[in-house]
Amino acid sequence: MSNPSEPLLPVEPDPPSRLKLWILLAGAGAAAAATLLIFLLFRGGAAPSPELPPPATGDPTASRSPKKESGRSSVGESRESTEERQARELYEAAEAFERAEPADYERRAARWREVVTKFPTSTWARKADEKHRTTSASLQAFLDREFESTRKDAQALAAAGHFLDALDAIRAFKSSQTRELLQRRADLEIGVLENASRLSFNDAASKAKDLTARQDYAAALARFEALAGSAIPEVAARCRIAIEQLQKAVAAQEKHAESKKGDEARRVFREAVAPKLLALVRTRQYDDALKELSAATVPALKDEVAAERAAIADASSFWEGFLKSLRSHVGQEATVLFIDGRRVMGKIAKVLADRIVVDVGDGTVDAPLDKLHADLLVGWTLGKSLPAEDPITYLKAALFFFCEGRDDLAKLYLATARELNAPADAAEKVFRQGFLRAAMPLRK
Repeated sequence: MSNPSEPLLPVEPDPPSRLKLWILLAGAGAAAAATLLIFLLFRGGAAPSPELPPPATGDPTASRSPKKESGRSSVGESRESTEERQARELYEAAEAFERAEPADYERRAARWREVVTKFPTSTWARKADEKHRTTSASLQAFLDREFESTRKDAQALAAAGHFLDALDAIRAFKSSQTRELLQRRADLEIGVLENASRLSFNDAASKAKDLTARQDYAAALARFEALAGSAIPEVAARCRIAIEQLQKAVAAQEKHAESKKGDEARRVFREAVAPKLLALVRTRQYDDALKELSAATVPALKDEVAAERAAIADASSFWEGFLKSLRSHVGQEATVLFIDGRRVMGKIAKVLADRIVVDVGDGTVDAPLDKLHADLLVGWTLGKSLPAEDPITYLKAALFFFCEGRDDLAKLYLATARELNAPADAAEKVFRQGFLRAAMPLRK
């Protein structure tokens, strides 16, 4: 065993033998020779053959691109030349037509437009467009010359208010034309004239409104009447409607004016005449009442005065019928009934203007006519001097008692007259709202 106090040293291996060293060197040399041989063989196979041209550098398709591009360019140039040739031929044809038919503006313009639309990208299209513009301007100037005289004449007629004559002139021009453009131009002018006629109605309506505000209906009517005679049918119909409306307004205005006059006349009649009439009929002076009516007749109250006259005449007729029957009893025995219920029996001696004289045997009794009972008046009249089966008899009785101030009996006999189909409307109007009614004091 070794001494543990001595240090441990690394063990050195045994050196290789010389034989092994030569073998390793020989193998390395053989490997290097083989590698060199392989490298030379591969390089020799990749070398270019002297019979082949050297490869081109860059894009391998570069040799083919110029051929393709040159082919396309030649096709485009061929197509372009074909379009230019066709455009030129069409342009020359249009130019030849223009020389042959210089007055045919429509067809000339159509041919120039054909060049532009068929070959819009050609150089000939630009030239054709300029020609088309020039031809269109010439056409417009020609149309203006052809139509200007007729248009001015029509406008002058329209300005004077003769719209129908103006339209007839334009329609005559249209019918004489073969050019469609001139016919369309005439149609356009017809529309302008029709609109002018409509505007003239609007102007007349505006002025008529101002005139009617000043109550100058005659001038407003004159405007529409003058316009209606020469306006288009549509405007003429509106003028007729306006004239009818104005005529109604005139009638209403006149009626209103008459009503105002009537109101004033009615007020004066009620205040001045009606009280006199009432006083006369209450004393049964019917003839004097009728004379008063005749003297106070007012045109505005013609119908109302006539109704009052008829009512007083009917009351007078009933009273005359009673007096006639009373006179027929002179010398006969009779019973006289008074308003207060008293009765006087005796022989009727006399019938005076205001009373009856009754002989009672030992003397006479005066019976004032205004104190006689209504039953006596009716009993000695109906069926005696006036026929009881006649409806008019009851109207007369109603109006007599109305004048007497006996509304109860007046209503009774008016109802009876209506039941018998008597014409009682006028009598009832007098009874309810006539002048005599206005003069009577109101009853509580």
